[in-house]
Amino acid sequence: MDNNNIKYNKMKDGIYYSKANGGTTYFVLNEKILMRILGETYKTTKHFMFGDYKTPLQPQMVENFDEVYNNVKQW
Repeated sequence: MDNNNIKYNKMKDGIYYSKANGGTTYFVLNEKILMRILGETYKTTKHFMFGDYKTPLQPQMVENFDEVYNNVKQW
C-alpha cells in the first residue's frame, strides 16, 4: 500500500457541540481535544468526538488551551 495515497482528515480548530448527554462541548486545537460534559472537562480523542463544528476558538481560549489540556483527566 502506498502511504502517500492515504489522506489524513485533520480536524478544524474550533468549538464543536453535540446534544448528547445533556449537551457536550468540544474544544479542538492542533488535533488536541477538550470535552466539556456533565459540568466537567476532560481531554479526549477524536474517537470520542461526536460534535458538529460551531465557531472558531476565541484568542484567549487558544492562549490557555495547553495549560488546561495538561491539567485535566483523560476521558
